[in-house]
Amino acid sequence: MRIALAQIDARLGDIEGICARIESQAVLAHDQGADLLCVPAPLMTGLAPGSLTDNPNYEHALIAGLRDVARQLETLDMEAIVPAPVGLEHMPLIEVFLLRDGRVIPLRSVFAAARNGSGEELWLPPVFDVRGVRLAVTFDVERDVPNLPTGCDLALYIQTAPFQMDDEATTGVAAVADGHVAEAARSRGVWVAHMAPVGGFDDAVFTGGSYVMDDAGRVVSMAPCFEEALLVQEIERGRVAAALETHELPQFRREAWLWEALRLHLRDSVEALGRTRAVVALAGDLPSSLAAVLAVDALGLRNVVALVVERAEALTPAEEEAERTRRERARALARALGVEVVERGPVDAGAMLAADLGQDRRTRERLEAIYLEQLARERGAAAICPLTKTDIALAAPWFADGCPGDVMPFGDVYLTELEFLARERVRAGSAIPQALVTLGEVEACLARTVLAAVAVMPGGTDFAESAVGLLGVLEPAQVDGALEAYVERGLAFEDIPLASSAPEALTLLLMLVRAGEAARRRLPLAPTVSARSFAERHWPVQLAWSDTGRATEERLCVADLVSAESERIEELGEEHARRVRGEVAALLGSLLGLDVADLDPEEIESELMRRMQAAAEGEGPGFDLGQLPPGMHSQGPHGFPFFSQN
Repeated sequence: MRIALAQIDARLGDIEGICARIESQAVLAHDQGADLLCVPAPLMTGLAPGSLTDNPNYEHALIAGLRDVARQLETLDMEAIVPAPVGLEHMPLIEVFLLRDGRVIPLRSVFAAARNGSGEELWLPPVFDVRGVRLAVTFDVERDVPNLPTGCDLALYIQTAPFQMDDEATTGVAAVADGHVAEAARSRGVWVAHMAPVGGFDDAVFTGGSYVMDDAGRVVSMAPCFEEALLVQEIERGRVAAALETHELPQFRREAWLWEALRLHLRDSVEALGRTRAVVALAGDLPSSLAAVLAVDALGLRNVVALVVERAEALTPAEEEAERTRRERARALARALGVEVVERGPVDAGAMLAADLGQDRRTRERLEAIYLEQLARERGAAAICPLTKTDIALAAPWFADGCPGDVMPFGDVYLTELEFLARERVRAGSAIPQALVTLGEVEACLARTVLAAVAVMPGGTDFAESAVGLLGVLEPAQVDGALEAYVERGLAFEDIPLASSAPEALTLLLMLVRAGEAARRRLPLAPTVSARSFAERHWPVQLAWSDTGRATEERLCVADLVSAESERIEELGEEHARRVRGEVAALLGSLLGLDVADLDPEEIESELMRRMQAAAEGEGPGFDLGQLPPGMHSQGPHGFPFFSQN
């Protein structure tokens, strides 16, 4: 059996267009002798369809489109696996559709129904035959392969985890060199076909790198990373196939993969907006310069327009020189990139708004945003916003109202990461000025962000000066490290490294993150490339609580309350049992004429045992109802506490 992995990209929701791509890929695969075609999971709706799957007409359109594809495949004598989200009790489920003999078969649901229909059965890999090869479809290769039923020849691994810059396992074939998947294939003795998506899908991005691995854990064929491809491979269990050497496999390098992932997402995001061009406002700093380079890489130099705005805020000769340097740096970058440059005259924010310097800057940035939006409309282009995750973590209220842009490529990338991204791009050949690829430039960018963050906080000038004093002494790596620990890893105040060295500064940082919750939701789309983006980390907008630590108090948690309450209930049960036992012993003692007034329960039990043993041996008095205490006959059993409680 020959399997074909169609590593293709398409616009979300374009069911007709996607089905046409599947048909064209099937024809190409058929020409190479393929029997089974597989396509990526996010093609139809992405991996977060929301309530779309509850729409009956979506489901109708999906099935109708797949039926047309199935009929075409039948003429080619081919089958196909098409994963797509469907609704299951108002929750999305990625169904595995098998297109066979002109039919559309939802494998996961059919197999679950055949296995008595329990919910757990939906998560078991469906197993079926194609041309004599027994095939299992899995979304978690490490979990499912060791438990595959005997006789399986091939595990078709459909990747659904998008790229994360700190998770090598999300990089397709680039993860194999470090041992991912290979051990599972060897230990179970099955082939593995990894269907890796490529491209941007809403805020998710995939890097491609599909591959086929034999039952000895060796990669026998692979598709390239970061581009579309069709991979066809013969599957024959027990056959020794020619394999690629480890040095021939791509090696995961964090900055290189991150850059390419951002490029793919920007390209697909601009296309999803119905645009082919982009405009970038060059401010002569690292973020805007890097955004321009990324736009050129994603769209081509002919499709990028650079905007340079002159500023009239300089009051001293030194400030005038700095402004000239800034503009010339922006122009030089645009010339080196070969992109069109549009210049606008000075925006005198001070004359338009006689207020403090922070408000002047904010007005100027809003007016520059208007320039950018106008240029984007004139050129039918998408506006690129160069804000970083550090910016939107600390100063979202400042940027949100006047933030220009349709796409924010660095919205899930911290400021300090940009320096390393720039160094990676410079090594590959880039026009970024060397003066911008320095720690000093990162510090200058962070200083501007801190000023913006405190400028919109209530408290007046005294508070602003105090806040700037607290945050101004922190290194960029300290700030981003604290934010990463708090946002991505969800650490509590005391567990963040900055808590011991600068607790007041950390308190302010976390307060700024909390205060920007509502504003962040008004910012442009950003790709998710970290363990947790702000799009995933939603807190209540009206939340007043901020993590300021516990001081010296012991940490309280619900689990401890449960444990303490369980112990209390257990102790009460033991005490109740002892009391009941004592009451029963006293009752029996009274029945046997034992004076229990001065005896404890253990003594009563001991005496009862002695008397009962003696009675059993005929050496003591028997049981006599006449020995009941006075009033027992009239009160009945409720005269005793034991019976009243039971």
